Amino acid sequence: MPVTAALGLRDDLQVVGRDMEAEQQALQRLAAWCYQYSSQVCVPGDRPGLFLEVEASERLFGQPRQLAQRLQQELGRLGYHAMAGSAPTLEAAWLAVHEAAHLAETGAIRRQLGPLPLARLQLEPAQITAMERMGFRQLRDLLRLPRKALTRRFGPALPDYLERLLGVRPDPRKLYQPPETFSARLELPAEIHASQALLFPLRRLLEELCGVLRGGDTAAQAVCITLSHEDADDSALELGLQSPTQDSARLLTVLRERLERLRLPGPVRAIRLDAPRLLKFNAGQHTLLRDTPAERRQDIEQLAERLQARLGPGAVAGLTGVEDHRPEYSWRTRALGEPPRCTALAHRPAWLLPKPRRCAIENYEILAGPERIESGWWDGRDCRRDYFIVRDAHGSTLWAYHEYKPRRGWYLQGIFA
Repeated sequence: MPVTAALGLRDDLQVVGRDMEAEQQALQRLAAWCYQYSSQVCVPGDRPGLFLEVEASERLFGQPRQLAQRLQQELGRLGYHAMAGSAPTLEAAWLAVHEAAHLAETGAIRRQLGPLPLARLQLEPAQITAMERMGFRQLRDLLRLPRKALTRRFGPALPDYLERLLGVRPDPRKLYQPPETFSARLELPAEIHASQALLFPLRRLLEELCGVLRGGDTAAQAVCITLSHEDADDSALELGLQSPTQDSARLLTVLRERLERLRLPGPVRAIRLDAPRLLKFNAGQHTLLRDTPAERRQDIEQLAERLQARLGPGAVAGLTGVEDHRPEYSWRTRALGEPPRCTALAHRPAWLLPKPRRCAIENYEILAGPERIESGWWDGRDCRRDYFIVRDAHGSTLWAYHEYKPRRGWYLQGIFA
């Protein structure tokens, strides 16, 4: 009805203008999300919906009715209200949506869709009005007439539509191609003042992103979040991971840590989430006890991600080797993404003391040694030492050395794990 008539019935009615461009952007994102259930997705430009070819996915996701229920539930969690129907042809499937019908064969189209009113057909409103004036009320009234009669009365477009509906004429469509990036914007229904309250809308965007990643068999290693404020500049959050992922739970874990440290300059009105680069995903095989080297490395990476999100990127680093015989100068910190350049030696300790500590060698049992290290004359920090592996009275294995230069004496420097 007209807006003025609606306002006359309810003076508290809130009128929101339809944004066709936003609808098309949402359909494009949903098409990428639906790619995880079908390799043939179509975004028709003449109606607000999507077409999926699901016969090839039947062994994975079950009958069309089961897949439809699954899509409705998952899209509902993303904030969309979806209706679904299925049929052997595109136009019949579109008509079946409003009836929540699932037609298994072409012969059922006439029988089950015949009683539909003409207003449901994907035709021009003026054409439907002209047919109703001639006495046509339902789809089956048109299906009874031969093609020549329909062409003479309404032109060739109507019989072509009916033949595509019945599967007599092919109905080729341009298929959707997944994007190489992801970007989604969410206008909030109300302002958000607390950073932790952002978790609910961001969870929706992250689950949508991960659905797109699963559909394209890709993964994201960096996610950018932009928060729009009314009276302040936009705020930016960057979620960086140690390895690519398509797991929304892993992204949410890092996001929670970042939100705990976030201070908003003002209320948030809109959120935009960008994944500027989608990488090839390598799923790998998982074991029951997660005891393979690759899985242990994944656990360490996820721990590092949480620590970086909580403490800051510069607070967490790795270690790498330096070509220097002196133990205290043979290592340096490295970025977590930088590969280490060192080899563990069995006769060297895993830990060094912050500073060598004087000791009395009489209190220790010598297990191995000596190992002479004499180096550093070129930089003014030269040393001459004999290293020994020793054991103390408590059974701990330590690393000690006898220094001749620059200061004589015995010192403890390392601890074996």
